[in-house]
Amino acid sequence: MNNNIKKHYKNIISYDLLTKLHYKNIFQIPKITKICLNIGFKKANIEKKKLINILVLLKLITNQKPIVTQSKKNNILLKIKKNSIIGCKVTLRKKNIFIFLEKLIIFIIPNINKKIKFNLENKKILSFQIKNILNFFELRREFLKFKDIPAIDISIHTNIDSNKELFIFLNSLFIIKK
Repeated sequence: MNNNIKKHYKNIISYDLLTKLHYKNIFQIPKITKICLNIGFKKANIEKKKLINILVLLKLITNQKPIVTQSKKNNILLKIKKNSIIGCKVTLRKKNIFIFLEKLIIFIIPNINKKIKFNLENKKILSFQIKNILNFFELRREFLKFKDIPAIDISIHTNIDSNKELFIFLNSLFIIKK
């Protein structure tokens, strides 16, 4: 897969950020350090088939093996025991970041009918949710397996210090309004 987003980031976005934010050094340019995909599923101990579908889903989307997450504590309100399976997650780094970002920007975000709500509370993390998983073109053939799966939480981690820098950086990748 020809990685256009990585070339665009290196050649255009990095120089654009150098001029807009007045950095003196190339190493001060903001970078995406990692992307985490998480699917929380409270009833994973009961419905093992759905857990397998979630693992396959994350593997198909990211081409990386997902990790099963377990609860660390008992939670009486949510009826969760310690060490019970509560979901799956994948952490993308280095070249896998740009492969997933290309899928996200080109195929997923334009096909979403509703606006994506970005959570910008933490300065370094951009997090949002994709509710309709069938927007990923890898899953369209086997849509019956993936139709009742909960939303994917996506968090994009950066090394940015201020909200102004984050907003300029994200507008160079996505078009985001305040």
